[in-house]
Amino acid sequence: MEATPKKLSPVLQLGLVGLIVAGLIALALLSSPAERKAGDLPQTQLVRLDGTTLLLQSGKPTVLTVWATWCSYCQQQLPQFDEMARRRPDVHFAFVNDGEPASLVRQFHDTRGFTTAVVYQDALRTVSNALRVNGYPSNFFYNSKGKLVGEVRGYMSSEQLQAALAQLD
Repeated sequence: MEATPKKLSPVLQLGLVGLIVAGLIALALLSSPAERKAGDLPQTQLVRLDGTTLLLQSGKPTVLTVWATWCSYCQQQLPQFDEMARRRPDVHFAFVNDGEPASLVRQFHDTRGFTTAVVYQDALRTVSNALRVNGYPSNFFYNSKGKLVGEVRGYMSSEQLQAALAQLD
């Protein structure tokens, strides 16, 4: 005699479906194939002030600074970093604005006259979230392979920047 399977009650069916859905969501969040490894240069699309998008890539040492226009330490530090970028064309300097409107970032850029460092707008704050930025400026130093070799949370003087760049050589 063949056994007939018993049906689950509707409450148990709903609970089982909910458990499966929750498991699939957790799996998707925890095992994203594009997830960056700890210490890697964030691989995200950023918008330059001219409106073009660009993926941050390794290839040469990179100084990535996350900043905000209202931050007085950023206002002091970014011109010094831009000057260093002129003297060190072998290093990519990326100024990533953390979520402010493009018009405000453009005005800040134009009044400061940055010429060498590349200013990006990160409207969705993907870089600051990936790097767990909790204050400005936040400075990250990557070697040519895109591996994090140092970070300084807060203002850096020209001397401190030169010391950090020596770590990249």
